[in-house]
Amino acid sequence: MPSTELLAVVERDGFTESEHRGVAVLVDAGGTVIEAHGDIHAPFLARSALKPLYAAALLDAGLLELAPAHAALASASHWADQEHIDTAQAMATRLGVIEDALYCPPTKAPDGARRRFAHMCVGKHIALAASARALGTSPDYWADDHQLADVLREGLAIAAGEPITAFAHDGCGALVFPTSPVGLARAFRGLAPDATGGGREVGDAMRAHPTLIDGAGRPDAVVIAETGCATKFGAEGTQAILAPDGTTAVVKVADGARRAGAPVALALLERAGAVPAGTVDRLAQPLGLVQLSADVPVGRLRPVI
Repeated sequence: MPSTELLAVVERDGFTESEHRGVAVLVDAGGTVIEAHGDIHAPFLARSALKPLYAAALLDAGLLELAPAHAALASASHWADQEHIDTAQAMATRLGVIEDALYCPPTKAPDGARRRFAHMCVGKHIALAASARALGTSPDYWADDHQLADVLREGLAIAAGEPITAFAHDGCGALVFPTSPVGLARAFRGLAPDATGGGREVGDAMRAHPTLIDGAGRPDAVVIAETGCATKFGAEGTQAILAPDGTTAVVKVADGARRAGAPVALALLERAGAVPAGTVDRLAQPLGLVQLSADVPVGRLRPVI
């Protein structure tokens, strides 16, 4: 990454064991930058953190109608809990999508079978497959030149307030578009409770169904349930957190580690008064920040910005 800052350290018995560098930005409810660390304008791949914005773009384009649980699953990166499998099945049935039409690879389900419904990105793929049918286009919704690519690109560009001219391929086979960290933060503002259109619908669904977004006890589910924020991680160290008042933090960890994203973003939101003081400390245990020695705490991951 072109320009980074030290974001967090992991300490054990007074020793610094590791460091996480990266880029972080905090914007207020109007999209004005409050804090910037590193190059917040350089394009990067937010990976699965884009899922809620994709879902909002499809809703705003009039290609989908989603029940709240299905809007949450379309925004999710789940871990194949039974709740996720059942919701994927119900979502596909309601939208008229068959499992074999999905491009995401089969993954191990709770019963041991390998199913596309068990893939962590299945909600996004069901939404894309249904949208391709609504467009009356070919079913290969994952193709580089599919008409859906234009819908997603344009929706994301409008939400982020910046042009998008490139694309890459995500781990699940779908397309992923670059944004800047500040553009991603401004786009997430569209998921706020006082927003309009598909963004608010998706944001409300995320806040109402935290365990569908990540899984019970996992970081995104914990943050949503404990703070009322809407949050989404992305592969290779992306985290976006939208506070109830519209303040938004985006973190991109340069080494790709997930563990530093949520605590750094929450620390920024704490400083801005968007979440209560002490939130990072209160959630240190459930977020896995505490370092142990035979079940005895001897250190923790600590944000340093």
